[in-house]
Amino acid sequence: MHLNDLIPSWLLAPGGHLSLRVTLALLPVLAFLAALVGLDSFRLVRKSRVVLALLAGAAGALLSYVVNSAVLELTGLPTVTFAVLVAPLVEESFKGFWVAWQIKRRQVGFLIDGAILGFATGAGFAIVENIYYLQNLGEVPLLVWAIRGFGTALMHGGTTAILAVYLRGRADRSQAGPAWVAAVMLAALVHAAFNRFMTEPLLATLAMMVVLPVLMVLVYRHGEKGLRAWLGRGFDRDRELLALISEGQVHSTPLGKYLFSLREHFRPDTVADMLCMLRLQAELSIRAKGVLMLREQGLEPAADPQLAGKLDELRWLEASIGPTGRLAMRPICHWRGADRWQQHLLEEAD
Repeated sequence: MHLNDLIPSWLLAPGGHLSLRVTLALLPVLAFLAALVGLDSFRLVRKSRVVLALLAGAAGALLSYVVNSAVLELTGLPTVTFAVLVAPLVEESFKGFWVAWQIKRRQVGFLIDGAILGFATGAGFAIVENIYYLQNLGEVPLLVWAIRGFGTALMHGGTTAILAVYLRGRADRSQAGPAWVAAVMLAALVHAAFNRFMTEPLLATLAMMVVLPVLMVLVYRHGEKGLRAWLGRGFDRDRELLALISEGQVHSTPLGKYLFSLREHFRPDTVADMLCMLRLQAELSIRAKGVLMLREQGLEPAADPQLAGKLDELRWLEASIGPTGRLAMRPICHWRGADRWQQHLLEEAD
């Protein structure tokens, strides 16, 4: 029995009610995105950021259409060849730009929020693309919209999620340029493979419906494991550091000795600001981790009237110390990667 023999006859009928076509084309990717957001037990991504990601993906779709049309006209390549060799690179570059920018600004802390924002960006792209085809394809069988909704749309979300997860995983271990190129190439490779096998659209769609959920489950499990380890390890470290500073015992620690050695290169008041910044970072880190722990239990922390002032003080201290001072503090400053993301979390909660 061929796969096509299992298709209901109503899906093969041309036309169909507009509401049904829209549902098949747009609902699957939005439902998958809603499921990803719902599985985020720590509520790492606010709904407003999901909406921004959708809009960024929509903008990427419009830009990709302009560029793809120009390149296709300029090169004269056959449509299938263009869809495999050129379009994936163009589209993944535009989809990935906003995600990469978010990661560079330290507004993505973990694999989980990277996957959500990446998928949301790809979903925004897919929605605009499918709306375009809804307006231009005319009376085609409903099966076409099912394939575009469950196959192509999920592919767009999945490839951008892959790009985001790769970039987030490499953010603290490699330079941004090479990581960006590798991430786009990886996403484009998956995209091209999907387009290549669209000669068997049902098979390609079924593969996407099976592979993508499994991939997201693996990312979530690995991401949650890393997040919980970071919470436990970081909470203990921040509490110990804060206790040492508060009790005036930090001078006898390796951290204190390193700070004292910096007096040979920086003014005493600058070194004092460095110590104040470490103390404030420890306080804010404990607050941020507490926010995540409460959110995991379905609770929202009470407003902290002093939070805005502490964030302002942190920004002032960073400016006062200057880039050279912050570079000198790198061996003892833990606010990198996910730890740096804590500031973004608290600024959102403020």
